[in-house]
Amino acid sequence: MRKVRHDLSEQYRNEKYFDAGAIKGSHMNTQRPIPAVIRNVEHPGKYVKIFTLLPKEPIFFTPGQFLMVSVFPEGEAAFTPCSCIKEDGSFEIAINLVGRLTSKLHSMHAGDIIGIRGGYGKGFSVQKAVNSSNITIIAGGIGIAPLRFLIQELLAYDDRPKINIIYSANKASKFLFLDDLESWQNEKEIALYLAAAEADIKWKGYIGRSTDMIEKLKKIDENSSFFVCGPPPMFSSVLEKLKLFLVDEKNIFFTLERNMRCGIGKCGHCYMGDIRLCVDGPVMSVSDIKKHHLIVFRQSEPFMSRYRK
Repeated sequence: MRKVRHDLSEQYRNEKYFDAGAIKGSHMNTQRPIPAVIRNVEHPGKYVKIFTLLPKEPIFFTPGQFLMVSVFPEGEAAFTPCSCIKEDGSFEIAINLVGRLTSKLHSMHAGDIIGIRGGYGKGFSVQKAVNSSNITIIAGGIGIAPLRFLIQELLAYDDRPKINIIYSANKASKFLFLDDLESWQNEKEIALYLAAAEADIKWKGYIGRSTDMIEKLKKIDENSSFFVCGPPPMFSSVLEKLKLFLVDEKNIFFTLERNMRCGIGKCGHCYMGDIRLCVDGPVMSVSDIKKHHLIVFRQSEPFMSRYRK
């Protein structure tokens, strides 16, 4: 790995640090929620808030993995971090307002304490992405959150291939992480494609969907890697577009969604066919999705529930 450009501390990159028996009090491989202080709350959109959390014990996760977030007395739900772990141990998480638990979280302020445990599941393979001929990130709506974390990790590699970022939202006013978008726009080896589904008074960019932008990609081959996160109904249209490039299905990754409860594959809430999504996912390649005969690419199936990461 090359010199990192973000402020992830060397302590958090030390493999021994994440050995469950290496340090007293390590939170690795436990089911016990640990307290985390809300350091800051940003409100970039009507229904989205970005929380900066500081755990009171060390915690580790990789891009695409999820955490179980608990708030008494509302319960617990799965959410995906949207940033790397910083030097002081803090990180960010984006929460979309969709129900009772998220409503409680949206009512909280800096200084309040919540519970977190994890990380759980299989995330994105950063090394596989770096070794590919080029990388394409496709995000729809709040799906940009976990992919932002992946982008941060990719930017830590000096020898990474070119990165294409396709990001769409219902309206331009709903784009998240505006500072990051500006930074990515100025990166020499990043091609940023933005699309808004509806016209906006101040928006002078493309009007349409993220799938429309796929056709604009260049130098895509079977060794290119794709990472997709967004509302499940977009999956089928994205896959149809990618077939035009003859990309190997082992190199196309989707972030799937189920109602995660335990995080360790014991409760059965997240079963899809013969897999436990909290353990075997949530990130899965198209080849694995088809291997397990998962019904992911049909909008009418029960799986196609509202995306609430």
